[in-house]
Amino acid sequence: MKFNKFRLIVITGMFSLALGLSGCAAAEKDQSHNNKPAETVKTVNQQRYQQALKDLKHGADRQAYHQLQRLVKSGAATKKQRQLQRQVHLLLQTKKALATVQLDTAGKALAQLSATQQPVEIAQQVKALKKELSAAKLAQVYYQEVIAYYQAGKYDAAGGSYQALQALSRKYQAVATLQDKSAEYGKLISQKQAAATTTAAASTSSSAVASSGYTNARNSKIANSEYEQKTGSSLAGATNSQVSSVVQSLTDSQVLAKFWQASQIPQEAGDQYYVKQLNDQNYQIEIRHTSPSNAAVSNLKGMYQFDVTTNVVTKLNEITGEYVRIN
Repeated sequence: MKFNKFRLIVITGMFSLALGLSGCAAAEKDQSHNNKPAETVKTVNQQRYQQALKDLKHGADRQAYHQLQRLVKSGAATKKQRQLQRQVHLLLQTKKALATVQLDTAGKALAQLSATQQPVEIAQQVKALKKELSAAKLAQVYYQEVIAYYQAGKYDAAGGSYQALQALSRKYQAVATLQDKSAEYGKLISQKQAAATTTAAASTSSSAVASSGYTNARNSKIANSEYEQKTGSSLAGATNSQVSSVVQSLTDSQVLAKFWQASQIPQEAGDQYYVKQLNDQNYQIEIRHTSPSNAAVSNLKGMYQFDVTTNVVTKLNEITGEYVRIN
């Protein structure tokens, strides 16, 4: 009897132990089942993140953004993954604004990415977009000048701004758009200049015609000011040799090299530069170019001031008389 009782106790204990072990196994199985989806989401998100970086590297920005959107919507995105999604959003916003010549909008979006160094796929695009925005802003300055100067009857300045605008690279959509929009003004400016040249030629004496030459220099504000200060006479009546001498004194290749680098103004074949030192660090630079449709017309592509210490470049507004920073 005692033996049977002991046997019953052992069997009961073994049964309880089996139930306990079974319960532990079930709990572990449930925990494993619950962890598996989380691990899967994490893996998928990492794959999407890496794919987005590859898409960015190959220029598929919108495709990368869709990958990142799905990643963020999963609710398990890391801080780094959410940050990349925001960066790509700003990239797309900047590019859209540039394409539609909304440069203020593009500038604000790009400013939020200006300090980006990682990932490199974003940093490289930010660097390129900064150059594009700079070129687009310069194009916008020229475009606005073309219209304003034409309407104000300042045709040499209008023609110069038109030439400067057309000299910019068309690889940027905003620049190409502004160039195309200004084409009609280019025709109108040429017509006005042709009429003015015909009238001037009819009233010009034969002696003045004989001494013509150095069209840009004879129309240069800096060259005329320099010659009058030294001789008390107008450059219009000077010989070609005298004009050449003035031009030589207004050349400074070192200052111009720094000016081109700081301003990013393209050099067009036929441009002529006149450089005058204002003080220890500031220079005045005038750019002129004869009209492609009329060699007797000298277009003013711009009167600039350049600080060689700070690299700040400002351009004279021919209507208001104020210098406005362009870089």
